[in-house]
Formats: sequence, C-alpha cells, structure tokens
Amino acid sequence: MIRPTLSLGFCFIASLAAAAELNPWFGDGMVLQREQPIRIIGTAAPSGRLMVRLGTETTTVVAEPSGLWSAVFAGRAASSQPIQITVEERGQTLTIGNVLVGDVWICAGQSNMEFPLSRDAEAKQELAKANLPLIRLRNYSFAGQYRSAAPLDATTVARMTVTNFYAGRWELGTPKATAPMSAVGYYFAKRVATDTGLPIGLVNYAVGGAPIEAFISREALASNGVFRKKVTGNWLTNESIEGSFVRLRAQQHLGQAKDAPSDDCGPNHGFKPGFAWAAGPAQATHFAIKGVLWYQGESNAIRQEDIAEYGALMKLLVADWRQRWQQPNLPFYWVQLPSINEPARQFWPEFREVQRQLTTEITGSGMAVALDLGTPKDVHPRNKRPVGERLATLALRDLYGRKDLIAEGPVALNARQTGKTIRVRFRSAEGLTLVGPTTPLVETRQTGATDFKAARGTRVEGNELVVETDGPVAEIRYAWRMNAAAALRNGAGLPAGPFVLKVSE
Repeated sequence: MIRPTLSLGFCFIASLAAAAELNPWFGDGMVLQREQPIRIIGTAAPSGRLMVRLGTETTTVVAEPSGLWSAVFAGRAASSQPIQITVEERGQTLTIGNVLVGDVWICAGQSNMEFPLSRDAEAKQELAKANLPLIRLRNYSFAGQYRSAAPLDATTVARMTVTNFYAGRWELGTPKATAPMSAVGYYFAKRVATDTGLPIGLVNYAVGGAPIEAFISREALASNGVFRKKVTGNWLTNESIEGSFVRLRAQQHLGQAKDAPSDDCGPNHGFKPGFAWAAGPAQATHFAIKGVLWYQGESNAIRQEDIAEYGALMKLLVADWRQRWQQPNLPFYWVQLPSINEPARQFWPEFREVQRQLTTEITGSGMAVALDLGTPKDVHPRNKRPVGERLATLALRDLYGRKDLIAEGPVALNARQTGKTIRVRFRSAEGLTLVGPTTPLVETRQTGATDFKAARGTRVEGNELVVETDGPVAEIRYAWRMNAAAALRNGAGLPAGPFVLKVSE
C-alpha cells in the first residue's frame, strides 16, 4: 500500500525537537472522523515516552529514533460535545481543545469549488446567519491565489513548496470563517449538518484554474503508460498538458521568477502535475475522512484531446486517493459543468458526457447536474446554493439513510425505437416535464448518417421522453449545446443532464 511517510508536513528536524509537537493537521476546533480509527501523530525527542489522551481515553507511546510517534484510538460515535486531545512528555503538555467527532469532507477542484461564500449570490443574507456550531472549517489559501495573470513576487514564488504552498487552520463556523470558504462546500455542509445533526468538518484544497493532473500523485501518473508523459521533462513546455490556459497562466506567474523551487519536471506551481496533491490532500491521508467533493473540469475541457483522456484521469485520481487513504469505498461526488456561451467552451457537451459516463464507471460516486445554473458569459456562476445542496442530497440519500429524498434529476438509461417512435427511459423521472427551448433540444442521427438533426417531434408520456422520427435512428442526444437549456425535469424540479444514447430496436 502506497502511503506518504509520517514526516510529510513537518518543517523541522525531529532529532532537534525539545518537546512534543503535533502534526499540523491538528488544531483547536477540529473534527475527527467518526466510526473509524483515530490516529494522532507528531514528533518528540527521539525515543521519548509520551502519554496521549483523547477525551477520557489514554494511551502511552514511545517515539521512534527519528522522533516520529503515532497513537491510534478506536473509532467512536459522532458527538457534538467538545473533547480535548492532550499530549504529555517530560512534564510538558500540549492541548488541542473544542474537538468534535463527526464527518470530515474534502473539497477539491478548481475555481468554482474555490469560489468563496463572500461572492455568492446570497452572500449578504447567508453570512448574517452563518453561526453554525456543528460546522468546522479548514479553508486553505495557496501561494498565488487570486493573482490572475500577474507575475508572482519573489515571496510568493518561494512558497511554491510542498510544505508552504497551502496555508490554513481549523476554524469555527462563524461569519468571518465562512466568508472565504468554498460556497459549494459551505452549502453542502450546512445541509448535511442540518438534516443529520452531525458535526461536519470541511477541508478545502481547491486551486483556481488547476487541471485534474495537479491533483493526481506524480507516482500514479508515472506508473501509467499513457500518462507517464505528463511527468516527463519540464511541464511548462510539455504539450501533453493544456497550453492555452494552464501552461500559459503558469508561465505568466513564473516567467520572471528566479530560483523558483523545482525538480526534474520543472518549477513548482499549483497547476503542475502532482503538485497540488502532494502539497495538500497527501498531507491528510493519515486521517480518516468521510468523502470527497469535486468541482473541476473547465481547464480540461478546452481541447478535445484533453476531454478524450479525462475519464481515464478521473478514474486514476479516484483509485489513487482511495488507495492512499486506505478507504477502498471512499465516496466521490462531482459537479457536471453548467451551461455557458463562450467560444472557448465549445467542447463542453463532450466533456459533460464524459462526466455522465463516469457515474456508471466509478462505484460509490454521484454527480450533481448544474446545467440550469450557468450564466452566458461567466465561467463562475454566483448561484452556488443549489450546487452544494444537490451534492448534499446525493450524500444524504447514499450515506445518511435518507432514501426518501429525490436526489437527482432524470437519468437517461436507454432508448428504444419501435416503428417511427423512440422512447427514452429514465431513472428518477417521476413527474417528468418538458419545456422546449429555442435551440434544438433533442437531436437524432439516423442510421448511416454522420450528422445529428433536430428531432421532428418531441413530447413526454408518463416518465418517458417520446421522439418521433422518419426512419431508423442510430443515436439520440439531448441538450448537446454548450449553452443548452435545462428543459427536461422531474417533479422535484431537478434537471436532467445532457446525454447521448445509442438507439436499440
């Protein structure tokens, strides 16, 4: 099993430590994952004896000759009653207070996950009431955040190391702490905590603009015959990595920098393959978590060649993270890219289809459709509440026993043709409705043809979409536009995502 060494995240030499230290993951107000072993780690004097207390439980451990130590406690039920973590060594005591036991969720991806609550469409009214004792936040800022295309100063460039790239600590769910937090993550945590009464720890590693490669370990990329090229040579000139935005933006940040931290793959940056992973989530793999929220793809949906490999990259990321956390069923929930109308986003329909197919290829996963939540000219829609709440509803249904919830819009399953009629069957389609937009909503490709054409007639009968055609049809697709309207919905008002299906007889 591949795991990072315990020394990851420590920036001092253990042999020189005069007193015990806790791993930087620990802090006042944190949340420990319920119902899984609780691991507390740190450094101390070499071979020193320590007493570690978690609430009323106590254990004694001896540090390794390197100074590293680890104490493991049995999993426990969730509790909103604060407890302490205490470490005693040679008459000195370290104390972490106001610790809750609940569920810890990791947020990752790019700018739409990074997008802060302070910029959300409902920020003013939401922040006024954002005193949430069950929610604890660890929102990481990162070197170069919100710098657009501006060159980075020497101090910022110097932070481009695994140890210093991210900066953050545990905070209570107050208006001050929630303002810079991921709005999507916040609305997710609020809904889950409200519905379940469980403490929720929300940890945000999102990096605006980052491609998926940045969040996959270098080892996983290097071990894959197809993707080894992404970690071979200087990544800033590596054409297997998108260049019109990803490498260009990194070059704008680092182009004038001297002595930037680097290795054989070139200078470090939040977009560099493997770097965001190594600097962030890799530091937390010793500690159990509940699941992962993922909102990413804009930087991988620019070129068709990147879209073609995204599915394999996403499966590699999920497999790698599950292995690193030693949680083979670690849940993953992601957001499908919304509607937009910009020339650079012309291939988003193909990308959304890859995201849709992944829900059937990755077990323990789910996707929140956001087709109805986009804006014509802004890649950063401000209405994040529905996104976070749709993710939360999926988790509540799948993981928290809320089988009564309608957690998704209509999900296309198959299409069958009888005579001149095609019927598309869905899951979660009770109360199916259809309101046609001005652009073609449903298109068909007749057998032997290469192009799709607008369907001749489209209607809803019960829970099925019925399409009339003049001849045999090979494929049918819905909402295949970057700016498609979300016209197909179920009785809960949740939209169907775009799809393309082969038509059978």
